[in-house]
Amino acid sequence: MKKLLGILVLGLLLSSNAYAENCPDDMKIEGLDHTVKSYAEFWGNYYNPQEAYDFGVKIQNIIKAKDLKSLFELVEGELQSGPRKSFIKNKNFDEIFSAKWVTSILSGTPDCSPVGWRGFMLDSGSIWYNKGEKDWKIFTINGAKKEEAKLSTVGWSYKEKLIHPTCFARVWMSGDNFEEYADQFKISNYEEFTNTPGEFFGKEITNYKPIKARWGKYINIINAVSDCTPKGFKLDTDKKFITIEIQGEFEKVEYGYSVLQKLEAKKCSQLASNIGHKCISSYLVKAGGYSGGSKGWDMSYGIYGLFDLENMGPSIVPLMFFDSKNEALNYLSK
Repeated sequence: MKKLLGILVLGLLLSSNAYAENCPDDMKIEGLDHTVKSYAEFWGNYYNPQEAYDFGVKIQNIIKAKDLKSLFELVEGELQSGPRKSFIKNKNFDEIFSAKWVTSILSGTPDCSPVGWRGFMLDSGSIWYNKGEKDWKIFTINGAKKEEAKLSTVGWSYKEKLIHPTCFARVWMSGDNFEEYADQFKISNYEEFTNTPGEFFGKEITNYKPIKARWGKYINIINAVSDCTPKGFKLDTDKKFITIEIQGEFEKVEYGYSVLQKLEAKKCSQLASNIGHKCISSYLVKAGGYSGGSKGWDMSYGIYGLFDLENMGPSIVPLMFFDSKNEALNYLSK
C-alpha cells in the first residue's frame, strides 16, 4: 500500500513539473529579444504565462467537446467581433463552426506570451483572448457563421446620389476633433459626448458649421452632403463596402463605409431631440479609414442621421457610437 501511495505521489510530482514546464521562465519568444518571464515583466506582469497557456488549452478542450454554451461563457458581455449570444442561442456547435475551423484550432499550441498589446490568440487569430481585471476572457472569434445582413443595399443614398465615405465623422484616434468641440462648446462630460453626440446638438453645440481648431485648421463633425459627396469614388459591391482614396497631408488615406441597419425616423429624432429639425433618414453605419501599415482599417460603428439643417442643407449628423458591431445590434434589437 505504501509502495502504491509512493508511486502515486511521484506521478503527481512528475506531472506537476511537466505541467509547469509548458512556459518556463527562460524560454525564448520567437522573433523577440525576450524570454517568457522578461516579456511578462515588460507588460507589467498583468498576466501569468502559465495561466495564459492553460486558458488556451481550456478553450481547445471546450472546442474539442463542441460545447457551445461553455465556449460563450468565457465571453464577457458580447464579442468585439464574432457571433452575438442571441444569434447562437438554441443552435448547436456545428451550426456555428465548421469541422475545418475546429481542426485548425486544435492543431496549434497555445502561446505563453501575448501578441503585443493585442492579447493572446489561437490559430493565427481565429480566437483572441486576454486577462481582464479578474479572469481570462475571449473577446474575438473569427471564422464563425455570420448573421445574415438585414439590408440588401450597399450604401446610403439621398436623391439617388450615393453619400461619400468622408461624410461620416468619427472620433479620431487621437480624439483631437471631439476634444476641440468639447473645449470650444464647454462640454464637461467628454465621455458622454463621444458616446452620444446627438444629445449635444441644439444644446451645448448650436453652431453646426466647421469650427477653427487651436492648430489653425477648420474641422467639423456634421457634414453637409453637398460638401462631402464628390464624384468618382470606388464602389466595391463584393464586400458591400464603399471606398475612396484621398491624398492627405502626408500620405494617401482610404476611407470606406457600409450601412448595416436602417432606423425609423422617430428613433433618429429621439437621439437628437434638441437639434430642431426632423430626421429624414437614419442608419447604423460601419465606417473607417486605412492609411497603410500592419494595424489595418481603423473602424467604428455609429448611428447617423440625415437632417436638413438651416444654412447647411441636408447634412449627416453623428448620433451615437458603439464599441463593437455586436453592441450596436443589441442596442437596436431592444
